[in-house]
Amino acid sequence: MNEIYIVIPGEPYRKTHQSGTHIGQGRTYKDAGLREVESRLMEALKPYVPSAPWNGPIQLAVNFGYETRNVLKDREPKITKPDTDNLMKTLKDCMTACGFWWDDAQVAEEFASKFWTIQPHITIVVSKMEQ
Repeated sequence: MNEIYIVIPGEPYRKTHQSGTHIGQGRTYKDAGLREVESRLMEALKPYVPSAPWNGPIQLAVNFGYETRNVLKDREPKITKPDTDNLMKTLKDCMTACGFWWDDAQVAEEFASKFWTIQPHITIVVSKMEQ
């Protein structure tokens, strides 16, 4: 298997490492909201985890579709927070914890988009790249 296709129905998360990580008493910690996001995300990812973590370079393409009830806004780019880089950081950390790969540094190429849609979801395509 060289590609994994994942669709997670429902509203994508808005809480990311940027908004859910805090510094206190000389340490960094995750607030309850971020821990909840990570827990739910990892639960949704579990059925797609490969039998062994992938080696080598990986391509990751993700679409974050946020809910709108306005048909005219369907597929219109979302230009408000959260930022795609923060969304991707949270997702990659969860995918690493689940065992998709050994280290998220293996993600050599990534694509992220966020938009408004009538049917909210996250679509993820993970592919092994040629070496």
